[in-house]
Amino acid sequence: MAEILKGAREGLLRTQIAYKAGLSSAQLREFLPVLLDSGLLEIDETAKNTIYRTTNKGLRYIQCHTEIGELLKKTRTRLNIKEGEMAVVTYTSAVDKMKVFSAFVREGLENGDLVDYTYPDEEAETVRAKLKEHGIDVEKYERKGALVLTSLSEWYMPDGKFDKERVFRMEFETRAEAKRKGYKHYRALEDLGDFSFLNGQWKIYTDYWDNPIWEIPSGAYTELLDYTPFVIELVAFNVEGIGEAQLAEMFKAFWVGKPEYTVFIDLLEYTNAFAKLLNISHKELVGRKILLEFDPASEYEKVIQSLVKEAIANVCPVFVFTSPASILHASLAKQATVKFFLLSTSTPTPESKAENEVILPAKNMTLLTDALNKVLDEYALANVFMVFDKLSELINLVGFDKTYKFLLDVTEMLHQSEVTAIFLLNKSAHELQIISHIRELFQNLLTYDKDGLKVVKIS
Repeated sequence: MAEILKGAREGLLRTQIAYKAGLSSAQLREFLPVLLDSGLLEIDETAKNTIYRTTNKGLRYIQCHTEIGELLKKTRTRLNIKEGEMAVVTYTSAVDKMKVFSAFVREGLENGDLVDYTYPDEEAETVRAKLKEHGIDVEKYERKGALVLTSLSEWYMPDGKFDKERVFRMEFETRAEAKRKGYKHYRALEDLGDFSFLNGQWKIYTDYWDNPIWEIPSGAYTELLDYTPFVIELVAFNVEGIGEAQLAEMFKAFWVGKPEYTVFIDLLEYTNAFAKLLNISHKELVGRKILLEFDPASEYEKVIQSLVKEAIANVCPVFVFTSPASILHASLAKQATVKFFLLSTSTPTPESKAENEVILPAKNMTLLTDALNKVLDEYALANVFMVFDKLSELINLVGFDKTYKFLLDVTEMLHQSEVTAIFLLNKSAHELQIISHIRELFQNLLTYDKDGLKVVKIS
């Protein structure tokens, strides 16, 4: 429909001409009454031939599609670690670290970055095989020079010695070379494993890593510019067998928690962060549609935070439908991987608020459904995670009948998909009859109040 409107805006849509995108005259005649009745098109009676032009309302409709389309394009980068940011990832042998690493590598290659991947010595063949398994043409990008694969010992200890000064020089020169060759970013992935290349002496590495020279090059490095904003980093290490005291010391050394540009991903905790609350696996969670009835006085947002963590660890795109002032928006806004559709009563037209946010008119059920449709079309083969907040507010805004129809349409749309969706309802805001009608749409029901999460039914 948006494409039809676009044609109308450009003066290309006429009753005597088949639409350029392949719409037949019969299909066009079928659509026109709907578009006219909705106020999206108007007839130009003064023209020699009947011409349908887009109204202001139709232009807003087109704008909405444009904003949603741009949001979906950005969502293709599912880890979304930005320039100047650094991710610290912890893992054990029990988790699939290559799912996350491959996504990081693929995003860089598709974005025009130089990707430098350093891995434990014993994983040379494994790394190549896993990257290929995740759809990356390793040989192609190596030939182009866009992908550099090196073992830890090859990079840090080519002569068997860890020489900080030599590594500093190599690192800065590599970054400068990437800049000169026109790459958009220098994307560094360092999988330090269990630090076996340093005989487990991780402090040797952190003394090098936590050196002020990375922020302000000095001495012999003054001729080299600071390339921090140009760099995107992911540092990972294996925490298997490490005690709590040592792990806390390592986190401090790796700046986990501060500064703000450090992103922390714990694959061991995150992989099943939400599913384990339901006593199921991640695989069993995928594709479920869940109703969460919550007490607004409780910390119900923690449940959604767990869901988002699990999505991140499993490289699943996340979409949250909520309001700009909601608790969920406040608690998830710093998660760059989360994309928001923000429902506002004060916004008459769709608009883009931030890189990962689109504001939609809250009362327009058609736009909400259309936004969902575009997500499903764009990610037909992906395990998308969705959160639908503010059902109670929708009921208050447009009435129960319209909200119920919207819910019915959405659940039918999602029924055969692998989308994992959770719908939030403030159970204290409605009569039991309304709650019962909504419950009938879901086979999975959770509640959250002052006593925490309760699994009512999982089927």
